[in-house]
Amino acid sequence: MRRGGRVSLAKFSSDFLIESFTLVDNLFINEHLPHCSEKQLKVYLYGLYMCSMPERLNSLDEMCATLDVGEAELISIYTDFEDAGLCRILNREPLEVAYCSLKRAMQPPKKYKSEKWNDFNSELQGLFHERMLTPNEYNEYYSFLDSVRMDRDALLMIVRYCIDLKGENVRYPYILTVARNWASEGVRTVADVEKKLNEYEAQSEDMRAVLSALGRKGGAELEEKQMLTKWTRSWGFTLPAVLEAAASLKGGKTFRKLDARLDEFYRMSVFSAEEMKDFNARREHLNELAVRINKTIGVFYESLDHVVEVYTSPWLNKGFSEDALVTVAHYCFLSGIRTLEGMNGVVEKFYSQGLLTVDAINAFIGKQVEQDARIKKIVEATGRDRAVTASDRNYYKTWSGVWGFADEVIVYAAELCGGRSYPASAINRLLSDWKAQGVRTLEDAKRAGAGAPQTSASRPSSSKNFEERDYTDEQIRSVMVNIDELEDDDL
Repeated sequence: MRRGGRVSLAKFSSDFLIESFTLVDNLFINEHLPHCSEKQLKVYLYGLYMCSMPERLNSLDEMCATLDVGEAELISIYTDFEDAGLCRILNREPLEVAYCSLKRAMQPPKKYKSEKWNDFNSELQGLFHERMLTPNEYNEYYSFLDSVRMDRDALLMIVRYCIDLKGENVRYPYILTVARNWASEGVRTVADVEKKLNEYEAQSEDMRAVLSALGRKGGAELEEKQMLTKWTRSWGFTLPAVLEAAASLKGGKTFRKLDARLDEFYRMSVFSAEEMKDFNARREHLNELAVRINKTIGVFYESLDHVVEVYTSPWLNKGFSEDALVTVAHYCFLSGIRTLEGMNGVVEKFYSQGLLTVDAINAFIGKQVEQDARIKKIVEATGRDRAVTASDRNYYKTWSGVWGFADEVIVYAAELCGGRSYPASAINRLLSDWKAQGVRTLEDAKRAGAGAPQTSASRPSSSKNFEERDYTDEQIRSVMVNIDELEDDDL
């Protein structure tokens, strides 16, 4: 365990852990063990043992490999344990479980006036024909009603619904979890519960269709009914879209896998069955494009789902051609941008400029390389030999685009300012003076400059007939690194 970035002072050695003991609460043996399957028992005991193991040995993969259980099956088992109050699932992806103390069930209940609860106790016990409720169970229901302020009759309806769904062996942690979830949705009264149950009943035909698409027989769990409500009411998918998503699943088809697939479509704004069919048909092609981009930029991902969802598909939706994206990846690689997130920033800049094709992007790069070559001559005219910076580009844009000086005049001014400690500042002052004097041509500048040395600099060609391979890595790097500083009028 780490605190504040420090390593723990003391910890158990591996041989100590192996030779020590894992304690099992007698309450578990008495109350829960008789109801556990062999696999559930293995998972509970091995998980209890893992609680004392080092982090490197305390993992989902470790348990799955040791007990020969799948991840989905393990999540299902721990979900049942959570319903029984044995643990809390802190996180599902990746799975993280906290084992709960069972001693709380042995604590004396809070004192309540018996006459206040007589009718409720009688009706609650009347729902359980095969077992007697314990004082602790009653106490949990009382505490819930006090804290949530739900009508008693509404809670009794929820208890009846859970019994119909799970049988009389259903435990109060499951029932109160359902009640809390419904309360968070505003369910407080009998009318609210009836409305919720009517919603589930209304979707019964839809649920049967979904169960059939998943190859499932029998009824649906409460959590699955809630998922269907979320998909159709909150996320806005139609039943045909849900069924299409189910049909696209491979391997074992489960509600959790379908939920993950619909969540993916939701994030990509793919809602209709037709859009899903089109996306699934393009999926293999999108994967191939993702591989090309990854190879070009120099990264590798074992799974391409995230790459397609977060990067490739949104880029294509913006209108970029596939070759344009590979071209951008190539330029990013040459300029030292070696991550997809870094490339995404470049793609966004090109998009803001409307550069979506190979020709448009190459023309942009070519123009920037040509401009940097002109600025480089100005830098060299001051007697310096260095790379072009963003500051140089900003000065040049002012001198040429705003003040209207030709390149040959700017170069001449740079020569006059050579040797200064801050040549850029000197050039700014000199050109400002010339602008005030109405200097426009090289001849005007020479007269104003009192016979200073002449220069052979001339305006370079503005032709865009170029090939990408003519650019050096240094030129590409200079342009791409500074792309975020370029403005619309640089094009």
